[in-house]
Amino acid sequence: MKIKLNDDKIDISDQKTVGDLIKLVKEKLSSTQIRLVGIRVDGNLLTQSELEGKLELNLEGKEIELVTETIDELTAELAEDALTYLNSLTEWTEDFSVSAKTDITSEVEINEIEKLLEGLHWLNLALEELAGASETGTLLGGRSLPKFMSENRMFLNEIQGALENPEENPQLIRTLIVQDLPTWIDEYRDIFLDLRGESGREIDV
Repeated sequence: MKIKLNDDKIDISDQKTVGDLIKLVKEKLSSTQIRLVGIRVDGNLLTQSELEGKLELNLEGKEIELVTETIDELTAELAEDALTYLNSLTEWTEDFSVSAKTDITSEVEINEIEKLLEGLHWLNLALEELAGASETGTLLGGRSLPKFMSENRMFLNEIQGALENPEENPQLIRTLIVQDLPTWIDEYRDIFLDLRGESGREIDV
């Protein structure tokens, strides 16, 4: 079967899978400023996260359309999503009491902090994707990116560890969320502002 890829076409057996198609498209686009961001299968758009569960889907009998964008467009969108999320985190942290004596679990549900961890992991994935396509090197937002990622993993591990026994670690959780998190938000923001418009994301298999 032939599948249109911008001004070109890809030849691929209809016995191949969506995962095979993604790999082939990535090879075709590797030396260009275009990236694959989704695939329409029978009219239904599957984005990057949705495609992860469809990699073994056979192409036979399917109507396939490839969705691409330029690296600059991708970066602008992803960085904007990240900055919007960071602004929401800033508002979230401003709602907490500044009193060190207040039990943090009286102000926030543990599942909210678990969702925070998921959000921060998403930021890191986005950051790694953008940095991977960036030509700016490892210094971003005034920080060494490898050092930032290493220290950030330690921060996330501290939160995860404290959440294993929240009733025993209310003060540690408060310190991590009320005092440490705002600093990390500022650093994330500086890095995403630095990256915006200079790199992009693509589908990883």
